[in-house]
Amino acid sequence: MEARHRTEPGRVMNAGSPSIVRVEAGHACYDVTIGADCLAGLGSVLRTTAPTAIRAHLVIDAGVPESLVNRVRSAFSESGLIGNESRLTPSEPIKSTPTWQRLLLDIAEASLERSDVIIALGGGIVGDLAGFAAASYRRGIPIIQCPTTLLAMVDASVGGKTGFNIETSHGLLKNMVGAFHQPAAVLADVDALASLDERVFRAGLAECVKHAMLSADYGDPDLADWMARSTTNILARNPATLTELVTRNVAVKAAVVRTDERERSSGDQGRALLNLGHTFAHAIETIDSLSPTNDPNLAPLMHGEAVSLGLIASATLAEQLGRASGMVEPLRNRLVKFGLPTAVRGLPESGEILARMAHDKKADTGRSRFVIPIGDGSSRVVLDPPVQAVVAAIESIRA
Repeated sequence: MEARHRTEPGRVMNAGSPSIVRVEAGHACYDVTIGADCLAGLGSVLRTTAPTAIRAHLVIDAGVPESLVNRVRSAFSESGLIGNESRLTPSEPIKSTPTWQRLLLDIAEASLERSDVIIALGGGIVGDLAGFAAASYRRGIPIIQCPTTLLAMVDASVGGKTGFNIETSHGLLKNMVGAFHQPAAVLADVDALASLDERVFRAGLAECVKHAMLSADYGDPDLADWMARSTTNILARNPATLTELVTRNVAVKAAVVRTDERERSSGDQGRALLNLGHTFAHAIETIDSLSPTNDPNLAPLMHGEAVSLGLIASATLAEQLGRASGMVEPLRNRLVKFGLPTAVRGLPESGEILARMAHDKKADTGRSRFVIPIGDGSSRVVLDPPVQAVVAAIESIRA
């Protein structure tokens, strides 16, 4: 067993409902508030985080129920803010330069100043685009993230990564343009998950499984076992269970970010661990023909579905490298219980996948970088593993 580096978790300031996780990222400190109906507190958060704001710009995910949008509008009125809106229909292709430019134009037309504020209401794509607009408009204005999908709550809204994809001769490259721009606050209202599409909800669970595969080194060694015991309540979307699920996942991510905000650690840990499964995932999720089932109407893969496949590939790579044993099948069973894919039909030849990986933004000084699980809730970064081991990992997710 490798020695574990333990660090303090993201500080949970209130374990009830709502719960609050304090995120400390470099010079930025902010609260993530999690619970049922916590969006009702947005007015108070606006007054605290943007006390001199006159205008607020709301970036809306088109799939968000109008009832949630109206809560934000009410918060604007309550805070005496002049509200303006942009609405996006999220997909990987619209996570692009033209969409970012359109957002900037909308914000400029609304005459926002540096003391004003942007609110992102939606999933990870909307949060990433709105976050980068906030980072780049007038060289940075505040943003409050109000995630409405499980994936966005436990991952995308926390930690300050923002940006978009670019289309190149090598295909669509994920998140190649962006900036670190920490939010002023995050409000994760688990009531939003009640109406979430089943496939979208389950896709978010892949990021939760990922966090459980590194959580022992970041303050929560019991996360995987708790998720296994709580599977029924999680899938039933019990509000109290979801509040605990999101809180524990955010606390793990906050603990990682606190040690390495900008992913600059040169060791085998740090923020890069949050990329567990993602080197494989980013190489396959932009292949439009891939479906989580045999139904072509469900293509392409959602991000969480690609991460699920990437976790299997990463565990296989760990076994190929002799860093772990007996890990793949228990992981496969865990993912299947959450309704996530563990193999996919129609996967291109491994050479094409390797070529896509060569352009991954996580490459380090020209070397490929992977994160592998080593067991008991711990993971590590590996550089330039043997090609045959990576090919075996790719083949492990071919149906």
